[in-house]
Amino acid sequence: MSLVVAQTPTARTWLARPNSSLSVTARNWLFVVTAAASGSIAFTFSYFGAWPVLPFTGLDLALLWYALRYVEKKAADFEKISIESERLTIEIRRGARLERHEFPRYWARLQCSRPAGQFGLRLLICSHGKEVEVGRLLTDEQKVLLGNELKRNLGAAWPGTTL
Repeated sequence: MSLVVAQTPTARTWLARPNSSLSVTARNWLFVVTAAASGSIAFTFSYFGAWPVLPFTGLDLALLWYALRYVEKKAADFEKISIESERLTIEIRRGARLERHEFPRYWARLQCSRPAGQFGLRLLICSHGKEVEVGRLLTDEQKVLLGNELKRNLGAAWPGTTL
């Protein structure tokens, strides 16, 4: 996953996005080329009497189409964390849903945990009874880096936030 840090005179921003190796055009071309190749092989086999190949080829192409659409929907997801002088802002986009959370910078604290029975690290930003998980799009190593930077940039030093 990619994690980009931007620094301006008034704010520091972290932006996490999932890796997206194919553009929309490349995904469409991949589907067209795969459909043409699979279709020509399936029709050749059906010409020689192996007609049951056609439904399986159709199923394969339908699953490929669904997988490419799923990847396309997830390609626009992001997590953006901005720290300004008085405020911590978290924006999370998952699919068509956009969440925005704001915390007073001084009162925001970072909690780091490894849930029992699960792999991976969890980063939670908490304040006034509200908590938001950040770093879902990151690897554990990137979460540690992000957590250490957030600890340095949040208002107060809180115990129990060692990563």
